[in-house]
Amino acid sequence: MRRTAIALLTSCLFAITACSSGGSSTSPSAAPIEADVVVWMDKVCGAVAGTVKAMSDEPSIDMSDPAKLKTGLSEWLGTKVTAVDKSIADLKALENGPHPKSKELVTTAEQGMDQIRTLLADTKSKLDSSTDPTQVVTAFTEMVSKAAALETTAADVQKKLDETGLGEASKKAANCKELETSPTAPPTS
Repeated sequence: MRRTAIALLTSCLFAITACSSGGSSTSPSAAPIEADVVVWMDKVCGAVAGTVKAMSDEPSIDMSDPAKLKTGLSEWLGTKVTAVDKSIADLKALENGPHPKSKELVTTAEQGMDQIRTLLADTKSKLDSSTDPTQVVTAFTEMVSKAAALETTAADVQKKLDETGLGEASKKAANCKELETSPTAPPTS
């Protein structure tokens, strides 16, 4: 169950980074300087990298002790919420990039990250208020089922990447490449 939740959330994060090998390469004749766009796209992927890294670990869980189970999961979720908060703040600072559609792409990525943050924070809140191990397991199971719905959000971000023509820049940006080759990357098929 843990691996499923982690895999689903991480999968969504990879799509939300807007760093993929897909995307349209159409660009207007008065396009911004490509090097500036690549540098900016690198920062966009870098803004999300901390969250991707944070999501790559598993919670320290002691199944033999319900109190430790609750504490371990709550602390794990707390670190994830903090990482997502930082990514959202970093993305906010990148809204006015060199590409005419910079704000559009970043806003879509922020919305996706906010949905992940809400899911993690809500689950943490449920865990923190739980009074027995069954409620802890139920909260975590609910997170897993809701994480699957985030795939639509990830698809929206990918669509925005395609629409904005920033796919080529993401292929050239080091942080985007690093995210694509991350050992925590979900299988491609």
